[in-house]
Amino acid sequence: MEFMIAKLEKIHAKHSSAITTKREITPFMDYPWHYHPEYEIIFIEKSYGIRFIGNDISKFEDGDLMFVGPNLPHLWKNDKDFYMGNKNLFVDVYVIHFGKDALNPGFFITPEFSQIKNLLDRCNQGIKIKPGKDHNKISNLIKETVLNKGINQLISFLQTLESFANTEQYDLLSLPDYHSSVNLVDAKRINAVMDYIMQNYSEDVKIEEAAALSGLTKSSFCRYFKSKTHKTFTYFLNEVRIQNACKLLVNTDRTVSQVCYDSGYNNISHFNRQFKLITGLTATEYANKYVEV
Repeated sequence: MEFMIAKLEKIHAKHSSAITTKREITPFMDYPWHYHPEYEIIFIEKSYGIRFIGNDISKFEDGDLMFVGPNLPHLWKNDKDFYMGNKNLFVDVYVIHFGKDALNPGFFITPEFSQIKNLLDRCNQGIKIKPGKDHNKISNLIKETVLNKGINQLISFLQTLESFANTEQYDLLSLPDYHSSVNLVDAKRINAVMDYIMQNYSEDVKIEEAAALSGLTKSSFCRYFKSKTHKTFTYFLNEVRIQNACKLLVNTDRTVSQVCYDSGYNNISHFNRQFKLITGLTATEYANKYVEV
């Protein structure tokens, strides 16, 4: 099994641009757990799977629109379907990176940009824009920013930030006091564990195997993992499994029992307890809620 090693990602600006942009159309997203000092805006026009931002774990789908602050660890992982060679499944994503002094040192702290300054503070937790009118406006501005050049790109970029700053249709994701002192050793360990979980969550995942991948004893690994994610390994695993269960309940015709076993649980009562703990709803209530939408 080959694991991807994360490191401090270096964002290279072309021709001394104030911002860097890209559109990627690829078979799947397989970015390792990584971080960088730049802000990141990402609009996923097409794709689905599970994302990790700070200590938040959530499923993502077409239209996922995020603003990630500097040095906040994050990754997106596609569902297993994307790795099976299905040509109908692919990723279409727009990305913007910029530094705090992208336009000029102190540019964003001038009175005219006070709302944007507040936005930049909030995004240290990771921001997700909810579906709706503002989402449509912001996603279109992101696409314009990525596709435009020169002064038109900067204008679209500032309009994107202004729209982010003015919307109230958003969720903050990671804990406000989440701090991760990340280094290359941490990144290698965490990626190995996350890859192990993502490849095996529907099977019998053993904490001893995760600890071995990290080169730590079981007790040391438990303390280490919680210090980096603010969650126990067991709770983290349950979140991944329940996010998969949510996808199956909404997108397939499987029964709750089938979803339980397909998500790595061998006890329906335990599955139901974990589902209610993590989502606030029973599996049946969750399925009915999204069927009615």
